[in-house]
Amino acid sequence: MDYLRQYNDLHIYYAALKKASMKEPEVPESTAKWLSLVETTLFELQELAHMEKTYMQKSKTMSNLVDLVYASAPTRD
Repeated sequence: MDYLRQYNDLHIYYAALKKASMKEPEVPESTAKWLSLVETTLFELQELAHMEKTYMQKSKTMSNLVDLVYASAPTRD
């Protein structure tokens, strides 16, 4: 799953709706609750995107290490 892409897409939508709601003299309660929910979701997506990036980097490092271990295995002469 591409959490960073989901974060970016949701953030664009959130920013547009928040900007539009700021122009209204009174923001409906349902809109305020939705904006709060999205803020929490954005935070979680950002955390997941960071963990996903870290996992991918570690996975690549481990793959390289495994390749190195196999390549450097002693042979019987």
